[in-house]
Amino acid sequence: MSTLSHSARLAPFQPETAWTLEGGTLVERRGGRERRFELAHLRRFRLAMPRGGGRQRALMLSFGRQRVAIASQSWRGPGLYDDRLESFSLLARTIAAVGADLSPHARFDTAGFKLRDAVTLVTSLLAVGAATLLLLAISSSMRGMAVDLAARMAFLLLLIFSALPWLPRGEALDPHDLPARWLP
Repeated sequence: MSTLSHSARLAPFQPETAWTLEGGTLVERRGGRERRFELAHLRRFRLAMPRGGGRQRALMLSFGRQRVAIASQSWRGPGLYDDRLESFSLLARTIAAVGADLSPHARFDTAGFKLRDAVTLVTSLLAVGAATLLLLAISSSMRGMAVDLAARMAFLLLLIFSALPWLPRGEALDPHDLPARWLP
């Protein structure tokens, strides 16, 4: 397999960061520092772009506890950026295809607000509140009111959980056929 690379300067006083795909390994080089990530250990592939469109893209890769962020634009000066979307798109598409083959359980999706995740957070907070009220009912003199409130919160939990299957899951990506609007 040939070597594929993309580079960008992420911050003003840092050297340029270069990402290279060497076989099944993603290599990140910044100055004299080098990090290697085996695509067989890829857990999550998240692609981000601004809401209004444009040519800015970012790729977040998770390898267990280690994370890698790859940007499509390189910092050139205050308010000035070099557009390197072509090499970024080629690298991202190759990482997705190779990562899907080497790590079949990896998740490939887009970044951004997901209604399903927000509802899950709200239901978990509601469940903690209901459990706290039940614990307080054991030790307080207002048992009837605490149990009544906890029962109403539990009923609300049931209603929310019944609506959860119909909420949108966000846009999942096919790693072998990434959409052209995300990676031109």
